[in-house]
Amino acid sequence: MTRTIFALCALLSWWSWIPLLAAEEGAPPEAVPVHVSVDPRVELMSVIFRLAGNPEYGKGCIRSYNREVDEHFGAHKEHPVIALARDLRRTRGVSYDAPMSLAVHLANGFSLEPAAPLAPRPERLDGRWHPDELRDFLEKARDFARQSGFQQFFESHQALYEGAAGRMKALAQHAHLDWFGPYFGVKEKPAFHVVIGMLNGPGSYGPSFSGAGGQKLYCILGAWQLNMAGEPTFSKGVLPTVVHEFCHSFVNPVVYAHASELKEAGEAIYSRVEAGMRKMAYGNWKTMMHESLVRACVVRYRTAHEGRLAATGEMLQQWALGFAWVPKLAQVLEEYENDRKRYLTLEDFFPRIVEFFDQYAESLSPQPAEVTAQTAPG
Repeated sequence: MTRTIFALCALLSWWSWIPLLAAEEGAPPEAVPVHVSVDPRVELMSVIFRLAGNPEYGKGCIRSYNREVDEHFGAHKEHPVIALARDLRRTRGVSYDAPMSLAVHLANGFSLEPAAPLAPRPERLDGRWHPDELRDFLEKARDFARQSGFQQFFESHQALYEGAAGRMKALAQHAHLDWFGPYFGVKEKPAFHVVIGMLNGPGSYGPSFSGAGGQKLYCILGAWQLNMAGEPTFSKGVLPTVVHEFCHSFVNPVVYAHASELKEAGEAIYSRVEAGMRKMAYGNWKTMMHESLVRACVVRYRTAHEGRLAATGEMLQQWALGFAWVPKLAQVLEEYENDRKRYLTLEDFFPRIVEFFDQYAESLSPQPAEVTAQTAPG
């Protein structure tokens, strides 16, 4: 506890000299709409992988809904799509965000027709899905949905879904979605969707889809807070999670593009923190790099819209989770913000991010011990 208090004080001291981002003069930015729903595509994939035994889809917090799902679909646990889902998890790690990535690439949750051709694999579809196997998986998933009466189940729960979506819609209006485009230097205007994952408990994901109609960015938000009636509710504390998941749509493609440059430092850092990262289901250095930059971006978002104290709390939280370098990475991003004439996009600034990770990896002691919070972050 003493170390934590010392760290917080040190971090507050370090952060105090960093100026808040000033709002530009002139008219306020145009409000960016957000669509909030419970989506049958997400629910169907969650049901399939729940029955397949994926633990991340077995952590739902809505007890009555969990019970009704298990009662309705339990008789179909041996359906071929469930066996295939188990095999995909065992052989290629199709789990966590991979099912959600496929969900947003479907036109709807009943026909399961692709929203765009899946072969060759779309750039934004998770790489754990192989195009030559997707047709078989979707055919089996359609048969499962038909045999199990998935559409009838979904339609019978509209009151629950609409109540949850309505409560989240009221909160989502407080998210500054106008921040994303200018911050990352993206000119096109994507559509923002918050989808409540009723079976996902604390798990949230940030997939996206790009097609003829433009880009659709998703925050698949777990439901872990309940009201007195046992229904999903949402406090302002979930907004950083929403920002985090939307950041993935902007950050991940840039990290992928620079993977070869990040590899040496990423492997060196990951070797020190692997045990902690795996506990959070971050199974390789690439995922750690995505998460690192996303978390630093959330710090900068909170700096801009919530102030120093909230941003400091965010940094301390990431440090405690094992991302000890995120406070300094957030500081590096301030260089990006202060010279946007030179750095029009995050891509333009990325060599500096690569340099940061190289320097951080070089600063690590030669001992194989896991990086720990022995000194205050920053």
